[in-house]
Amino acid sequence: MPHFIEIISSKEFACGHMVYRGVSNSKKHVLIPSLGRLNLNLVSESNYESETFNRFKLRSITSMKVEPKNDWEWLALAQHHGLPTRLLDWTSSPLVALYFATKPVLDDKGLIKSISNYGTAVYAWHTCNYIDIESNTSPFKYSECGLFYPPHITNRITGQFGLFSIQPKPRKTFDSQIENAANEIIKLVLSKRASERVLKELYFAGIRHETIFPDLDGFSYDLKVKFNLANCHVKN
Repeated sequence: MPHFIEIISSKEFACGHMVYRGVSNSKKHVLIPSLGRLNLNLVSESNYESETFNRFKLRSITSMKVEPKNDWEWLALAQHHGLPTRLLDWTSSPLVALYFATKPVLDDKGLIKSISNYGTAVYAWHTCNYIDIESNTSPFKYSECGLFYPPHITNRITGQFGLFSIQPKPRKTFDSQIENAANEIIKLVLSKRASERVLKELYFAGIRHETIFPDLDGFSYDLKVKFNLANCHVKN
């Protein structure tokens, strides 16, 4: 991790307009949102997207403490709760991105699965162009690639320093749809060995599941991870 910190602290990454995205497989992962990765043989992409999105809104409204104000906010909420969308998650924190790159995944025996032999990666994206979600009323009609800050309507968005990119063509990679140099995306690759070391260092530095997902699910998951990484002494 010290080498990674040295890189992101350098002049090249010092601009406050850098955002980051961590991925668990440096070779196989591409910047395609979850909607674009679906195999939709029986229904069109637009029908699937509108059907699932509208049902999510109808079902979740009774669970909300603060109701989203527009479809941009609803889409961000749906993304954070696992609905396939045209959004990609980014964070303003490189350490949060590093956590998602090396996130401990547990198998059915409660043990941490091995990190990919290809290692992990963190994408660093520089952009000064943020979408005005007040004047652009529909995320589904937005015709360019862009980045937007959602209001912190859930603790998860807050805990992850979260923001989102959107793209009009979900099946194409995000970076292939960016046309100018001001939107350069850099890919930082960590080897398998380095990723395993970073996973532990982040945990003991307090960058862990319960801080990234500050709710009961995050706390419960973190307890299971704890006994893989820490020498826990049980009282007699």
